[in-house]
Parts: sequence; structure tokens; C-alpha cells
Amino acid sequence: MSTRPAHTDLPYSHAGDEDQARLNALSEALDPITISVLEALPDTGDAACLELGAGNGTIARWMADHLPSAQVTATELDLRHLEAEGRKNLDFVRHDVTQDQFPEAAFGLIHARWLLHHLPARERVLPKITKWLAPGGHLILEEPALFPLQAAQDETYRRVSLGVLTVLAQRVGTDCDTPSLNLARNLAELGLSDVTMRVTCPTIAHNTPAGRFWRLTLQRLADDIVELPDVHRDDVTTVIDQLSQPGFLELGMATITVTGTKPRT
Repeated sequence: MSTRPAHTDLPYSHAGDEDQARLNALSEALDPITISVLEALPDTGDAACLELGAGNGTIARWMADHLPSAQVTATELDLRHLEAEGRKNLDFVRHDVTQDQFPEAAFGLIHARWLLHHLPARERVLPKITKWLAPGGHLILEEPALFPLQAAQDETYRRVSLGVLTVLAQRVGTDCDTPSLNLARNLAELGLSDVTMRVTCPTIAHNTPAGRFWRLTLQRLADDIVELPDVHRDDVTTVIDQLSQPGFLELGMATITVTGTKPRT
């Protein structure tokens, strides 16, 4: 397990209260999707579960509560805000998926959400993750895709929102374009069976969880976005104001959810 400090200097650090508020809003937007996929899985019994990139820990705690016979391991680089809250079958561990390992075939269920797109090493991380999956085990990957933003009708919102992805690509190598669209094919090529894909897209408005998440993200990255050549200085303020008041309604990033099962033979 990695014991090095968390990357608090990165755009998506978990360090501050605003970052926690952003993570909470994202969880509120995405948890119902994730939970519906988990609930649809065949009974996993007491198989060990792994949650990679646990964020604020909501899904790890849900797993521990709804799979009480399973031991749940949840990973993050920064553990300061993560607590098992009395759940004896839940452990939060500091772990860097790009460098650290788990034993092969150790988990009957592995889940990761909005993680791989931030990893420049994603092409070598995904095969490693599948090795941790036991025969008969299930892998659930959820990744964002930017194509709804490209179709947004408000030109300023579209330009500023795509600017977020440009900043993240420049700073941490984020890619919300091809990785999510290729996930289903990637899992099939790695030998997983029964591969399924589901696409969901949230509503961006002042009173939706996805809208709050996007407004907080724009506020977090505003100083970098305004330095982009196609973004005017007032554009970010304009969009933040739009997302703070009733009447604005637009598309957000989609989430592509892909599931696969490791064959028993």
C-alpha cells in the first residue's frame, strides 16, 4: 500500500471544505445510478469487494451495509475524510492504483467510478485491475464522457465547460473522450464476459446535484479556465451566475457504466 502524501495540489484534491462539498454533490448525482447497477448484480455472497478511488466513501459504506457478509476494501490517496463509521466489514486504505498492487483473484466485486479518466497510465491500469478479479467476479467501471457538453446549446456554457476538460487534460492528463467510449470493448478484449453498457446524463441546473457539482468545479478551476485562448475573462463568471439562479437548464457530462464478469474457466 502507498504511504506517500495525497496529491493536495491537484485540481481534484480532497483537502478543503469546498472540495468535499463538490465530492458530496457528485455523489448525490451519481450514487443512484451506481446503486441501481450494484442491486442488479447476482448475489455475490461473502465475496470480498474492492472500491477503487472511494471519493467521499458513500458507495463503500453502501456496499458494507448491503453486503454484510462481505469484507469491503476501499482505496484513496487521501484518507483524512474517510471513516468506516463503525462498520467492521469496511476498511479504507491508502493505495495508488497506478503503482500499488492487490493479490490476483482477491475480489469477487470491483467497482471504480470517475477514476480511470484521470490516469494517464489507464491503459496499463485496467489489465492490472482485471487480474485482481476472481473467476466469476464482477467488474463495474463508471467513467464520464463529454459528448453531451459538446451538444450544449448555450454557447458560453459549452465553451467554459469544455474549458474545464482542457485544463484538467493539461494539468493531470484527464481524458473524458476516448477512454469511456472504449470501455466495453476493452473489457471484452481482456477476456471478461457478459459485458454490458449503460449511458446516463444528468441535468445541469441551479438546484440539481450535478448542477451544484459543476458550479463548484468551475469555481475551483476558474483561474485556469480564464487563461485559455477561447475563453473570455467574464465567461466563467457568467456561467457560474447562470448555475446559481433558476431558469438555466443544460446538459452535463454523461456517465458510461460498463460491467463485465470474469469467466470461471
